Amino acid sequence: MVYKKSNLKIISDFEINEKQKDECNVDLLIPIEYRCVNLYINKLSKCLNSRIQFITVKNILIRLCTMENNNVCTIHFLSDSGNQSSIANFEMDYSKTYIEISNKEFFVDMRLHDEEGS
Repeated sequence: MVYKKSNLKIISDFEINEKQKDECNVDLLIPIEYRCVNLYINKLSKCLNSRIQFITVKNILIRLCTMENNNVCTIHFLSDSGNQSSIANFEMDYSKTYIEISNKEFFVDMRLHDEEGS
């Protein structure tokens, strides 16, 4: 599945559920059913030996602002169905980055890539 809105692009093996939070914000909920998430961040790969790992993640929540000239979203790893169950979260500028979420046999790979073609 490919999801595009504003400048955000997500390529995902999982379903992406969009919910309009208010007139300027959209929540994207990606159910992964209590899987381990391996997070790879392109610009940090020189600092990190491998990845950042989150265990027992039920959902990935991406909250984005649809206002013009705002290319920041927050990414939350949720331990259960409630939006307040965030294990960890961070902000990301998605103007020149896209997200890839891949279903592997025993885990989920989430990669933050430079925009395609760079």
